[in-house]
Amino acid sequence: MLVHERGPGRVLTLTLAAPERRNALDYDAVRELCDALRAADADPNVGAVLLRAEGKVFSAGANLREFQEELSSSATDFYESGGVWEELFTLAPTLGTPIVIAVQGPTRAGAVGVVALGDIVLASPSADFSLSEIRIGLFPIMVLPMVMRVVGVRAAQDLALTGRVIDVEEAARIGLVTRVVAEELLQQAQAAAEALAESAPHALAYGRKLLARLADLPYEQAVHHARTMRGTFLHTPDIHEGVAAFLEKRSPQWHTAPSPDVQPEEEPS
Repeated sequence: MLVHERGPGRVLTLTLAAPERRNALDYDAVRELCDALRAADADPNVGAVLLRAEGKVFSAGANLREFQEELSSSATDFYESGGVWEELFTLAPTLGTPIVIAVQGPTRAGAVGVVALGDIVLASPSADFSLSEIRIGLFPIMVLPMVMRVVGVRAAQDLALTGRVIDVEEAARIGLVTRVVAEELLQQAQAAAEALAESAPHALAYGRKLLARLADLPYEQAVHHARTMRGTFLHTPDIHEGVAAFLEKRSPQWHTAPSPDVQPEEEPS
């Protein structure tokens, strides 16, 4: 169950609200998260998304009871049911709306991949993380590409092969967590989301997409792609307003975020 709540500062809060089953991510929950992120990105009144969870556990990962019921399915069925996970991990990096995640407790299996989708991840000292699939005779299949992108091949290899639990300090060292927050986790996560939502909207939206694209390219291609994108950034109202505000010694007044239909300029063929 995913609860939607509009908060202050153009922040949409999405809450995993099934603590009685440790906020397990069944297929419906993942599909609902995809729909919510897509809708938020299309809404000019949403400047950032904050993802949090109720209860002591952030998420136990996939719903194993649901998973057990399909173990007799064919390979084709497994391919089809994996579609919603593929959608989540391919959709999130393409969005212009930043995602802040507040992790208050244990995070397991597929939920570690969800955490890796965050632009900023704040976690309390009680949070810990495990790619625990190997313990049930599986492997972190669908989440592995994003986890590898965030923490690197060697760290992802360690976590996936061993299934060991890492504390929040180690999660921060390898880059899965942005900051460890000792007190007022939700308040600080809300503040981080509001700060992003108040930033230059066009630069933020295109910048988030640029970051995702550069992560997939070899170095020289990444530099060239960055060059081709300069025109996109320099033709937004943000840079005009930002420079004028700086020279006039005032706070910038940003315009509405770009339409989701507006795409960055493509590289010349």
